[in-house]
Amino acid sequence: MNIEEIKERYPDIELKELSADFPRMPISDYAELSEYSWEDCHKGVLGAGGLFLTSDMVRMIEAKEGMRILDLGAGNCLTSIFLAKRYKAKVIAADLRVNPSENWNRIKEAKVTDSVIPIKMDAYNIPFAKGYFDAVFCMNSYLYFGTGDLYLSYLVQFLRRGGRICIASPCYAHELSSETPSEFLEEASVAYHSPGWWQHHFEKTGLVNLLHCKEHPEGRELWLDMVRWLVEECHPRERDEGMGDMILHDILMLLNDRQRFVTYFMLLAEKK
Repeated sequence: MNIEEIKERYPDIELKELSADFPRMPISDYAELSEYSWEDCHKGVLGAGGLFLTSDMVRMIEAKEGMRILDLGAGNCLTSIFLAKRYKAKVIAADLRVNPSENWNRIKEAKVTDSVIPIKMDAYNIPFAKGYFDAVFCMNSYLYFGTGDLYLSYLVQFLRRGGRICIASPCYAHELSSETPSEFLEEASVAYHSPGWWQHHFEKTGLVNLLHCKEHPEGRELWLDMVRWLVEECHPRERDEGMGDMILHDILMLLNDRQRFVTYFMLLAEKK
């Protein structure tokens, strides 16, 4: 099945015809997610691979019980709940747009009310003491507020010395240019920087030691996996409403992208 056929037949295309190009991520590769089903890893997640990326990150920082973590741009706080349940962390689930009462219901259902606090918070107005957090986690949202030259100097104030910043987000393998095919572009494309750009963006401040900044080895697969979930979750006649345009865009983008231009990166930095 080629791209023109997908354009013509969407949203009535059969899932089985997409399954070969949009495989599921194998949960068995992530021991930290042993209590989760594939559906659990996607339902309510805003952006691709939130729990997969978080489990990769906590392995890198060797998370310890009782860590105070700011989950910045927490969305529906699934990563916050995961950090609390799996690692006994104390988590502030901060998001500007998601209603904290809705997140509180999720927290109660997960039985982590002693460990996760949901708040409505602007990333530029953090109401905590300086040096309070052991780590900041930011899955799929840092690009919306953190590309400014002065933001990192603001954020690190709230980390203790040696505290970690853990970021994972969509990226492009290299920076956009006038020759970038239009099918790879979307509203947030100007903030989908390359890992090299992010490395320079952090290192130039002199505020942190950059411990890791690379493309995720399965970054494209994480995006493919999210599209597979969205297609499975949406009834064919509902895929032309709401999420439909985004799903179709991502299907066409990823099927065109055989050079792995569109992917994910992970960044880990330590406050000096």
